[in-house]
Amino acid sequence: MRLARPKEQRKTEGTIALINVVFLMLIFFLIAGTLTPPLDPEVSLAEARLAEGAEPPDALFATASGELRARGRTVTIESFMAALEEASADGSVKLAADRNLPAVDLIDIVAALKAAGAQSVHIVTELARP
Repeated sequence: MRLARPKEQRKTEGTIALINVVFLMLIFFLIAGTLTPPLDPEVSLAEARLAEGAEPPDALFATASGELRARGRTVTIESFMAALEEASADGSVKLAADRNLPAVDLIDIVAALKAAGAQSVHIVTELARP
């Protein structure tokens, strides 16, 4: 007596559903995430032990030699403040100064920003790891 062999059932692929989920997560994070300009690679920020965490700022960077940079370009205080006013900002400036910038130069830069019309100047630092 011959019995018919049962047909082999095809195993269902679970990877298609996994790919769809991963793709949807990628789209979600691309839309939901905020894009900010990267920090200037020539500036190593000063460290602060007690600081609030925040997003990387769209800031004015001061290198160790005192050069001012914004979005990777060398700028003057006047051109930076003009661009800030065009962006209809509140006059608040975020200044990311290199840790090797002399304090006297930092004070001069802050004074020049205030003289150019900055309402407030916030110094951006890096949170020190314990």
